[in-house]
Amino acid sequence: MKKADFWAKQYRSHIGKMVGTCYRYVGDWQVAEDLAQDAFLHAIEKSGTYHAWGSFEGWLKKIAVNEALMYLRNQPETVELDEGMAVEEPLADEPQEVKVDFLQEELLGVIRKLPVKQRTVFNLYAVEHWSHKQIAKKLDISIANSKVLLSRARAELQGMLAAMRIKKLRN
Repeated sequence: MKKADFWAKQYRSHIGKMVGTCYRYVGDWQVAEDLAQDAFLHAIEKSGTYHAWGSFEGWLKKIAVNEALMYLRNQPETVELDEGMAVEEPLADEPQEVKVDFLQEELLGVIRKLPVKQRTVFNLYAVEHWSHKQIAKKLDISIANSKVLLSRARAELQGMLAAMRIKKLRN
């Protein structure tokens, strides 16, 4: 198989997932498509660094995540977060709620509403399974800040999902 044929096949097989991965971080389809294209070009350029120790798809995903993170790092900050800000914990004696299922699109929409830093840390931790140490190093923040951002993201997601749950139960 020619090298060009190989990459054309890989592009068709993986570009959709790469766009989806980028979208989870940036929340804009056009930007996500551009980032996925750039990530794929980087993959072609870096093809010599892939040693088949892990899955090819995982290697491409890692490149897409890094591309999205570089994009976010170069965006102007909308809100600076203070590492010393208090984190509110949910009350342990809150009543249990009725189970309501959410569609994947609804969950992605709620995640997309998170502030950029919270969404980024949430994606890296909950979806990509990175440790707080890895997140802190990659985003150039402290481990404590990574934990605070994740805690805030979870709290905001719980609040938004609770509101959606109430709306669904009323309908």
